[in-house]
This record gives sequence, structure tokens and C-alpha cells, in this order.
Amino acid sequence: MSFSEAWEFFHWSILAILVAGTTLPVVGAWLFVRRTSFHGLALPQFAASGVALGFLVLPWFVMQGFFGGLPLEEVASDTHAALNYHLSFAALGTFVGLSLLIMVGDRLGTEGARVAGAFAVANAITILCAHRSPLGEIFVHGILTGESLVVGRHEFETLAVVLLGGLGVLVWWHQDLLLASVDPETAQVLGRPVRRIELMFVIVTGLSVSVGTMSVGPMMLFGLLVLPPMGARPFARSMRGLLWKSAGLGGLGALLGLFAAFRIDLPPAPCVVAASAICAVPGWLAAGWRSKTRSA
Repeated sequence: MSFSEAWEFFHWSILAILVAGTTLPVVGAWLFVRRTSFHGLALPQFAASGVALGFLVLPWFVMQGFFGGLPLEEVASDTHAALNYHLSFAALGTFVGLSLLIMVGDRLGTEGARVAGAFAVANAITILCAHRSPLGEIFVHGILTGESLVVGRHEFETLAVVLLGGLGVLVWWHQDLLLASVDPETAQVLGRPVRRIELMFVIVTGLSVSVGTMSVGPMMLFGLLVLPPMGARPFARSMRGLLWKSAGLGGLGALLGLFAAFRIDLPPAPCVVAASAICAVPGWLAAGWRSKTRSA
């Protein structure tokens, strides 16, 4: 399938992946600076567990008349009410996971160990809840395997509003957020609202992960949060430069991945992740060359 043919049938999905490719790496860049990049692995899984939990309890909400008397099969289909319902549970799972990771802090080993444990628990919850719900098992399986070509206009509008709005907030507050992330004590002395800034970042991250998981899936979400910032870091000379270079690499990886997916007839999520990794190779090589030069 050519890209023009794919655009005719999947233009909302293509737009959603391109928007995700240029915005999620900015969130990932902040996670990188704050040394919490591994959160990008666990949080999408927590969002997926929230979606699975939502499907598990969906019959109860239908019986209580929360969807205007619609039958369960119709509610589970692609309706506005169902999308908002699933997004709510994805956000619930994301914020619960993010809150746990923040509260645990450094008390339970290294960041890698904490995130690995959180990922294992969230993955188990996802499988158990989805297994108890036949409708949820099919839907969650599609999310986890990277089937992201089912985005409609309403889903794209929700994704665009959340991700582009979050991007604007992070860029506008990047100086205060950088100071609060690197040296919170100095930020407090200078009168910066550190708690408000931290809360703002948690909300933006949670909403971005929630809507990203529902739209493009955990696989692509994790790849876009981690790979572009890693590739952009060696070439960045400022925080603003890191943000824009991460967004550029993410957008390029999304575009190349989509071309490859439609040309080779493969799922777009792994293709976008692979393309993002290829785009990050020059940065990794530059970082290795600099480390060798310094050691010599």
C-alpha cells in the first residue's frame, strides 16, 4: 500500500501518530532530565491495566444506566461515551502508578528495580482483568500489540488537544520546571512555586500517557518517550535545544516508521519504534565518541 492510499483510509490514525511523534518525546526529554526515564516503561502498562479494569467493571456501569440504556455490545464499540469512559480508566491507572513511583522514591532500591517491579505488577493486573472480560481481552490485546490504525476523528481530536496542550505547558514553563527538577532547594529560595510546578508536570505526564496509550498503544508510547531524547541529548546545548531536537527526531521516526509499515505491510507501532531507534543512532555514536575522547 502506498502512503497516498494509506492516507485515504487511515488519515486520522496517521495524524495521531505524527502528533504523538512530535509531542511525546518532549515529555520524555523532561523524564530524561529528571532521571526518571524508566517511568516511560511502567506508566503505559499502568494505563493499559486501567483500561483492562474499565472493561472488567463495564457491565456494572451499563446495568446502572450510565450510558443511557445502551446495550453492552454497543457501549463497547467506538462511541464517544465509551472513549471517555476508557480514557478515564486509563488516566486512573496512570496516575495511580505515577503516584506510587513518586511516593516510593528511593526507599526500595534503584529506579530500575522499582520500575521493573511496578511493570511486573501492572502487567499482571492487565492480563488478569482482561482475561475476566472477553470484550476487554480483545481490545487490550490490540493495544499491547501495537494496532494503532483504528483512530477516528474524535480520538484524534482528544489526542491532539491533550498532547499539544501539554506541549505548550512544558515549553512555556520550561525554565521554572528545569530549575525545580535540577535544584528544587534553589527554586524554593528564589520563590518559585515548586509544588505547583511538580503537580503540573505530573498532570501533563499522566494525561499524555493516558491518551497516548489509548491512541497509539504502550509500545509506541514507550519508544517515543525514551528513544528520541536519548538520540538528541549529545547534540543539545540547552534545555530548549533538547526539547526541539527530541521533537524533531520523534517526528522523523514516526514518519519513517509509517512509510515502512505501509510499504512492508507491518503494524505501525514496532515500525515507528524501530525507525526512532535508527534516528537515534547518530546521537549514540556521538556520545560514545565523546566518551572515548575524554578518557583518552
